[in-house]
Amino acid sequence: MKYSILFLGRKSCIYTSKLERYLKNFSHKLISIKSKKIGEKINPKRIKKNNFDYVICFRSFFLLKNKLLNKTKIASINFHPGPPNYRGIGCINFALFNGEKKFGTTAHLIDDKIDHGSILDIRYFKFNKSDNLKKCLEKTHKNMFLQTKKVLNYLFKNAKNLKKLANKNKDKKWSKKLYKKKDLDNLYKTKKRMNRKQLERLKRATIYKNFKPNILQYKNRIN
Repeated sequence: MKYSILFLGRKSCIYTSKLERYLKNFSHKLISIKSKKIGEKINPKRIKKNNFDYVICFRSFFLLKNKLLNKTKIASINFHPGPPNYRGIGCINFALFNGEKKFGTTAHLIDDKIDHGSILDIRYFKFNKSDNLKKCLEKTHKNMFLQTKKVLNYLFKNAKNLKKLANKNKDKKWSKKLYKKKDLDNLYKTKKRMNRKQLERLKRATIYKNFKPNILQYKNRIN
């Protein structure tokens, strides 16, 4: 069966490109829009007068409005780069800072709140002690890609399978805690004293490419 699909991904993401090619096999109409920064909005001309069977979000920065969600015929689904106990932004950063050994990705229905809709699937995997932030991001995105294909393969076989997934995971709940951009900014800007273990966790959770915590600029920050 072929569907009308709106796919929202991310620019310069190899898995977004792979999913775009994959979705062409299941769509009679596919509109693909890629975002590149927080706060970016969808050009309404791209989706005007369209009623989609599915809206699929993968690493997308777009926040969807109820008007679009209400027009979706079957489901609007987001693939979140974190388990249900890590909602919002910077999930991997906070998981590493908190010393988590296990992480995950979550497929869920989209509602009018962030990382809040009914959970359809959770995929767990381990972080090794030697994994830095770059490695953890790569591992998370790969697992989320595999989860996306698995879930969509199941749903595309029969739209009724959506209800089966939701019922199977009805006991799975999101955390009340929602990490926001200001929380991530504060993690990078922290100046508080830390012991050596805390400092190493902070460095592991924040150092990536040109990003690093401000605390490294200050002396005598170790207790």
